[in-house]
Amino acid sequence: MSMPARILGAGPSGLAAAITLVNAGHAVEVFERRSDCGMRFGGDLQGLENWSHDTDAVDEFRGYGIDIDFHCAPFTSGTQTNGRRADHLTFPAPAFFVVKRGRAADTLDQSLKRQALATGVRIHFSRTLTPRDVDIDASGPAGRTAFAVDTGIVFETDAPDQAVALLNDRAGLKGYSYLLVTQGYGCCCAMSFDEFPTVHAQSAEARRLLVEQAGINVWNPRRVGGLGHYALRGDWTAGTTRRVGEAAGLQDFLWGFGIRLAVRSGVLAARCLMDGTDYASAAERTFAPARRAGEVNRLLWEIGGVADYALVLAALRVRGPYPLLRWLHRDTLFQRALHPFARWWADRKYAHLLASGRSPSRSERPGRGAAPDTDALALGVDG
Repeated sequence: MSMPARILGAGPSGLAAAITLVNAGHAVEVFERRSDCGMRFGGDLQGLENWSHDTDAVDEFRGYGIDIDFHCAPFTSGTQTNGRRADHLTFPAPAFFVVKRGRAADTLDQSLKRQALATGVRIHFSRTLTPRDVDIDASGPAGRTAFAVDTGIVFETDAPDQAVALLNDRAGLKGYSYLLVTQGYGCCCAMSFDEFPTVHAQSAEARRLLVEQAGINVWNPRRVGGLGHYALRGDWTAGTTRRVGEAAGLQDFLWGFGIRLAVRSGVLAARCLMDGTDYASAAERTFAPARRAGEVNRLLWEIGGVADYALVLAALRVRGPYPLLRWLHRDTLFQRALHPFARWWADRKYAHLLASGRSPSRSERPGRGAAPDTDALALGVDG
């Protein structure tokens, strides 16, 4: 490439692509419409899942040339409950790593910014281009309808490190809620997949069940929130522009995990750009199995949600949490056989996710209502 590669967006997918290109000797310019990295987030704790791939997530990042100099706490145990029965789970390896998001020095976002700048990436903050004028579009989910809403609080605490997942539709409809505590810093949120106008009521119920009933001290609480975005069809390119991360609608359809997919897609787009290979074909081969698994898993999750997810909890007890998680996210014969029906079901229930590059009207989102925007969630205001 004689001209500098141009990337739109300085999130994990865009900066992973930039670091990959610069480490291979290419000049890179990144255009970010916000004034800094991580401004979508207010200090949230998020999970970097470690069950969908044979390679450890931290080792995968290091293989991409990304240093782990951000808060990245491994969790090898946790608690799963539906509000009545609790199961304490242990894992043979970290099931996930807890990372911070936002503008603090120890966040993933600021770490990637430091690493990109140190390698020679030029980041133009408060500047943007149109997607057709860049090589890689990592601008996030602009124009896409949310399929999930996450809202809650972050806080300081003297509680020990812990991870608790609550499966209870009153505190995360068709989703879940969670409590994460690491090194005196906590996050309690509800992840809702339906009835978006009631997300703050669901969040309040999650806080009651996970924090107040447990007697956890909460100091300096702050509202946080975000939206999950997914596309039911691979939307990998627009003209000569390669779409990555949420710009491609790439996120886990079961629980909304997206960091690992975002970084992997950014690296893949950078390598295809350098090699002159077809990114759309490579992305389809790489991510289609995860899409199939996610759509099947979402169907199974909603079927298994009866009686406050008693069937899900029973499956975890019988099969074991880590083996079950790894099996669910593999491209197995079971997943491939069930996928045609799961796709048919998703196309009807989540028809609003078939649209590309636009926000469907409320009438196209039956039973869901309009999703609040991220700023409204962080302020605790219904959108």
